[in-house]
Amino acid sequence: MLKVEINSRCLKDNFLLLGRKTSSKVMAVIKGDAYGHGLEETARSLHQAGADRFGVGSVQEGARLRKCLENSQIYSLLGPVYSEDYQLLDRQRIIPFIHSWEQLKTLKEVACSFRDKVPVVLKLETGMNRLGFRGGDLQELLEIWESCRGLKLHMLASHLSQADSVQGRQEVLRQLDRYKDYCRAWQARGYVFEKSLANSAAILAHPETHLDCVRPGISLYGDNPFEHTPWAYKGEGLAQAMQVRAPVLALHDLKKGAGVSYGLCFNAPRDMRMAVIGCGYADNYFRGLSNRGWMFYQGRRLPVLGRVCMQLSVVDATGVNDLCPGSQVFVLGGSGAGGISAREMAGWLDSISYEIFCSLGKNPRTHSRAG
Repeated sequence: MLKVEINSRCLKDNFLLLGRKTSSKVMAVIKGDAYGHGLEETARSLHQAGADRFGVGSVQEGARLRKCLENSQIYSLLGPVYSEDYQLLDRQRIIPFIHSWEQLKTLKEVACSFRDKVPVVLKLETGMNRLGFRGGDLQELLEIWESCRGLKLHMLASHLSQADSVQGRQEVLRQLDRYKDYCRAWQARGYVFEKSLANSAAILAHPETHLDCVRPGISLYGDNPFEHTPWAYKGEGLAQAMQVRAPVLALHDLKKGAGVSYGLCFNAPRDMRMAVIGCGYADNYFRGLSNRGWMFYQGRRLPVLGRVCMQLSVVDATGVNDLCPGSQVFVLGGSGAGGISAREMAGWLDSISYEIFCSLGKNPRTHSRAG
C-alpha cells in the first residue's frame, strides 16, 4: 500500500549540479531500474536536462531504454551475460563493458556478422577486486585485441572502491595511478580512446579522476555520499527525488504496560495513542525497522512500535491530534528538517541508500514536477 513519488525536477537539478562540477562528459547511471526510480521515466527527465549518455546494468535493460531514447549513447555496464545479449548489442546499438576473456572471445566471434564495428569499453581491475582485466593480463589482452577486427576500442574504464570514504583518498590515488599505467600501455600501441574512472563521490571530491567521462549514479537521485562526514558540504544542493507515503488505517489507545504487534516486543511505558500504518515487508518496508525506524507526518517524527508485519506497521501517534484514518504519513522523505533521507533509513538498518531506493522503488510510482 506504499505510494512512491519521484520528483523529476530534483532529478534534473541533481544532474545539472553534478555537471557543473566537471568539464568531462557525463554518463548518467540508471541501472537497476534507475535505482528504483523507473528506467524510462528517469531517462526522459535526465535527457531533458541534457544527458545524452546512459549507463544501464544489463543488455536487456539497454534494449528497453532504446525504445524511448533513439539517439543517445547507451552503455551496458555488465556487458553481455546471456547468449541472446550479443545480437541485441548490434540491433539496439548498445556499447558493452567487457570484463572477461569469455565475453571478449564470444563478441569477437559474433561481431563478424554485425553491420558495423562494435564500440567496446574494456573494464580494468585497479583495486575493487571484482570484475575486470588485471595487470597481469595486459600483454595478452593487447595481443588478442589486435586480432579483434570487428571491434573498436571506445573507452578504458575502471571503478573506484573507496571514493566515498574521507579516509580513502590514498587508495583513490593508488587506483588512479594503476589506471593511468594501463592507459599509457594502450596509447603506446597507438590506440585512441576515452578514459572513465569517476563515480558520484569522485565527481564531488576527487577532480583528478574526472578524465574524459564521469559516471554519476547515486547522487543523481539526491543522495550525498558524504552525508554525516566532514565532507558533507561537497554534496550540498543535492535533493532526494524519491518520497514514499503510506496510509493510516486505524488509531487507538494503548494503555501503559500493554504490548503491540507480534511477540509483544514493545510495551507501552505510559498511556499512548498509536496509529496502524498500511505498509510492511510485503511492500519492501523492512522488517529490520521494527522498534527502530521512524515515519514522518507534518513536521513530526513518529517512532515505529513493535514488529513490522507483512502489510502493517504501528507508530506512536501520541499528541498528533490531526492524524486520522486516511491520512498519509511519509515512510521516506517529507519536507522540512524531520524528513527522512534514504541514507538515514539505511543507517537504522546497517545498510546503504542504494538498497533503500531499489527496494521501496518497486512499489507503484508516479513522476511529478512538484516540490
